[in-house]
Amino acid sequence: MLISPRSSGEVLTAGISMLARVWRRLVGPSMGAFIPLGALTLLTFQATGAIEFFRLSFNDPEALEAMTREEFLELATPFVNAVLTALVLQIIASAFISLAASRVVAAEIGGEPIRGGAASRFALSRMLILVAIGIIAVFGISVGFLLLVIPGIWLAVSVTMVPHVVALENRGVIASLSRSIRLVRGRWWATLAYLVLVGLMGSVAGWLLQFVAIPLVVLGDVSTGLALVFVAGLMFQGLVVAAIAVMNTMWYFDLRARLEGSVSESLS
Repeated sequence: MLISPRSSGEVLTAGISMLARVWRRLVGPSMGAFIPLGALTLLTFQATGAIEFFRLSFNDPEALEAMTREEFLELATPFVNAVLTALVLQIIASAFISLAASRVVAAEIGGEPIRGGAASRFALSRMLILVAIGIIAVFGISVGFLLLVIPGIWLAVSVTMVPHVVALENRGVIASLSRSIRLVRGRWWATLAYLVLVGLMGSVAGWLLQFVAIPLVVLGDVSTGLALVFVAGLMFQGLVVAAIAVMNTMWYFDLRARLEGSVSESLS
């Protein structure tokens, strides 16, 4: 199959069509990433005592207001640490799904569909290099924001194709970063608009559902809360991340076709 450059609207339509074809194969990788994520998140909140901050916030906010600054910080610090830990875990889980989705989409385009298990094993084999690239990218983006903000924004958008490059091209750490920047160059604004649109189509709903469910757990409605977190929250959020990854993979192929003239079915 030959992939040629298309308009942003055509890429979006193609992404939706691709999602309809492959979403079942991404359920396994999504659950394999987000169910452990949810369990680790809850364990982190319970083990650090961060859940107590939740309980007081919803059940007895007056008690928080009556605390001294030192008492408040002592209670809030574990909560902040738990939230940051959960964020890191979610980024790692999302990276895993991006790798798996990229492989599934490429295989579908190449006419040799693969199952979710094979995609998961492939994603695990590429996680180390993606994590290494992620650390470098976060450092560069942070420096860019600290210096003048705009360089940080530019770099943040420019490296968004890294997961797809890592999944579908045999490149090292620095080469993958350079490749993503080169792909996005010339289509930076279009890439930003596409990513924002796709993100708004799904990620907000996933976040809202998760944050609605967690308070139910700490309020004491354990059965309902856990059901929402593990059944609705995690399943839905994992699938949302997978859907976004599929859409972004289609954008990667369009950028690559623009750079190379076309992309052959080998996709390598």
